Amino acid sequence: MRIPQLKEVLQNPAAACLKHWGEGAICTQKTAAAAALVDAIEAIRPSIKQKKIDKQECARDFGRAKSAGDDLDELKLRMQQVSTELTELEQQQKNLEADLLALFAEDETASHLMPQQFQEYFSAGVEPITVSEIDDDASGWNAYVEAHPQASLYHDCRWRDVVRNSFGHDTHYLQACDASGRICGVLPLIRLRSHLFGDYAVSVPFFNYGGPLADNPVVAAQLLDAASQLGQTLNLQHIEFRATRPLNDWPARTDKVSMIRQLPNDVATLDGEIGAKVRAQIKKARQGDVQICNGHLDLLDDFYRVFAINMRDLGTPVYGRNFFRNILQMFPDQSHLVVVRLNGKAVAAAFLLGHRDMMEIPWASTLREVNALNINMLMYREVLGFCIARGYAFFDFGRSTADSGTFRFKKQWGAEPLQHYWHYWLRDGGDLPALKPDSPKFRLAVSAWQRLPVAISKLIGPHIVKYLP
Repeated sequence: MRIPQLKEVLQNPAAACLKHWGEGAICTQKTAAAAALVDAIEAIRPSIKQKKIDKQECARDFGRAKSAGDDLDELKLRMQQVSTELTELEQQQKNLEADLLALFAEDETASHLMPQQFQEYFSAGVEPITVSEIDDDASGWNAYVEAHPQASLYHDCRWRDVVRNSFGHDTHYLQACDASGRICGVLPLIRLRSHLFGDYAVSVPFFNYGGPLADNPVVAAQLLDAASQLGQTLNLQHIEFRATRPLNDWPARTDKVSMIRQLPNDVATLDGEIGAKVRAQIKKARQGDVQICNGHLDLLDDFYRVFAINMRDLGTPVYGRNFFRNILQMFPDQSHLVVVRLNGKAVAAAFLLGHRDMMEIPWASTLREVNALNINMLMYREVLGFCIARGYAFFDFGRSTADSGTFRFKKQWGAEPLQHYWHYWLRDGGDLPALKPDSPKFRLAVSAWQRLPVAISKLIGPHIVKYLP
């Protein structure tokens, strides 16, 4: 959509919306959202016009004062203030127009089925709202999240308790309400502060999703604005917002993707889809004395043993066992463990989290000693079968860098990339933060960590990794 089309929408939003989308429930939602954005753009125009008039008057006053030899300091301050206010209003208008353009943009994923949380959703209404932090009563928050089509599991307020109990981090859960007190948006923020990595917040750390969840882009923008004000108040260095769509014009990282696979209705179809090479690798793994175990807290010891060894071998600090226990206890219906045993010993393990129509695998590990036996391939085949048996329509293989080794591994299973947009509010501007394990600044630390005994890595690791998002 280009500017002439934008003018068409601004002049007659209802007709333009009908022309672009047609009819239907989703189209009605988009039409209402577009109309609301148009109203917001129109509402801000008189203020911009007045500020331009004020700026012209300041310029004239400045010229007269300069000619008369009067003091100019007060006029300079006034001109700076008016210019700043005008710039802010024009930026607001630009953001609203960008949201409107994005709303009309062709959806590149429209021809592909997507998990519910990634599908478009718009709700009408851009009335004045207030944003505040919630207290310990999260019933309203969770009711809103439960009803919102785009909600991920990580918008659930129970993660606040998991993070507090596991790591002791401060949390700031922002909630937007309209004049009637109805919740119209939420934004979870976790603060991480340490002498080693700095003082910053993430929405939500340790996982891939959890950015602003709102009725429409205008409410989302106000939540982001409230978060930036909180960042100033707390003197944070930056705030990271993890989203799967562009949010605004703040700096963003786009080097990561999630790998999502649509699941068939039965495992026989899955085996036919994955190809001969993958099937041969799985067949090789089955030739040994292997046992697949599905469970919950009963498999935590096996999972954590494999996970801790693998993290040490990768040179990455390991989470504490208590973190995984807290998740399993807080989300008993959504969390699952899968363990592969070879000759009675756990050699591979996966932690699964299910939400609505999609199962995700945040953590998976295999001991290096069995890599040649293709045990990892067998584990993923069993995990996919586990998901199909429980009726999940999609499987999230997790985050990868495009064209990396893990990206290609997931691609061979039929997974397709979903773009991440990690936006940043930066207190002092400058470069984006580089708290990534593959960052050159951490290479020496990774090499040293790989030489630690596992017992020591399990003792020290949780005190470090709690500050890495």
